[in-house]
Amino acid sequence: MGRRLRTVTTLVVLALAVAALVIVGMADPNWSGRSAARCLPARLTASPGTVAPGESLTVSSTGADCDLGYRAGHTYTVALHHPGQSTPPIETAVAEDGSFRLTLTVPATFPSGPAAVIVHGSPMDDCHDTGSSCAGYAASVTVR
Repeated sequence: MGRRLRTVTTLVVLALAVAALVIVGMADPNWSGRSAARCLPARLTASPGTVAPGESLTVSSTGADCDLGYRAGHTYTVALHHPGQSTPPIETAVAEDGSFRLTLTVPATFPSGPAAVIVHGSPMDDCHDTGSSCAGYAASVTVR
């Protein structure tokens, strides 16, 4: 009977510990030291997807589904990058919800091939991972 009582007592203690962890987890989602999901801007788009030097493309994003913490006057810096060459950065106003739209003209001397429109000034800039798993706020385009 003593062994059975110890088993029941152990199970009760484990059940209470699990219940306590569930309650703490519901009360504070960050209790484990892992932060809650971050608010990130909506998907960045660049169109058309293929553009010739001298032509323009539209870079835009809709509003985020969460509060980015932006206030009036927030800006992004946008540039078109190709290995070894970038356009001069363009600063653009961003709405408090993260939406924006701008026109970027591809310089006549810009090289052909795959390129990326890269945006700085969003929460995606804050990646502290020293490995290669960070994603930037960017959209792919092809310069023909």
